[in-house]
Amino acid sequence: MPTRTMRVLGVVFAAVLLVAACGDDDTTAETGGSATDDGTTERTDDESETNASDAPVQEAETSLGPTLVDAEGLTLYGFTPDEGGTPTCTDACAGTWPPLFVDSAELPEGLDPALYSVVEHPSGEFQLAAGGWPLYYYAADASAGDVNGQGVGGNWFAVAPDGTLIEGSGADGGSSGNDEAEADDLEY
Repeated sequence: MPTRTMRVLGVVFAAVLLVAACGDDDTTAETGGSATDDGTTERTDDESETNASDAPVQEAETSLGPTLVDAEGLTLYGFTPDEGGTPTCTDACAGTWPPLFVDSAELPEGLDPALYSVVEHPSGEFQLAAGGWPLYYYAADASAGDVNGQGVGGNWFAVAPDGTLIEGSGADGGSSGNDEAEADDLEY
């Protein structure tokens, strides 16, 4: 009898977890997919097995023009001291400029190996790179399309879809109307 009770409790617990996992997700509704454990979306239609929208990096239009963003639309940046492909932003720097880590040294599905690669971060984790530039977020970018990190310290620039740094715009420490004092507080 205790075994049957344990099975029933296990089924109830699994059902509760399933219901909790099926909460409202704006990304899922917009893409017609379902959320995965790694924060990307999985397509549920039969349109194609591998779709660019499933990739952890996508292209989006920002005030800088076409820019690389993550699956949530957050802008991705390159750091000029990383020229050559070795990540150099660690410790406090990585608190302001979190690296875009991936699960393994294997390139995630949906990314072109001619443009993207995976490099080892000094922490031992694996960081995604585009055009040889390890990719980072900026802590002051709160919403999709924000480019507050553009030009910060003269070293941080959004990455274009071809893997080059967008150095010609917003080199004043931010091009989306951010408060300069806020940018200075987070600058590296």
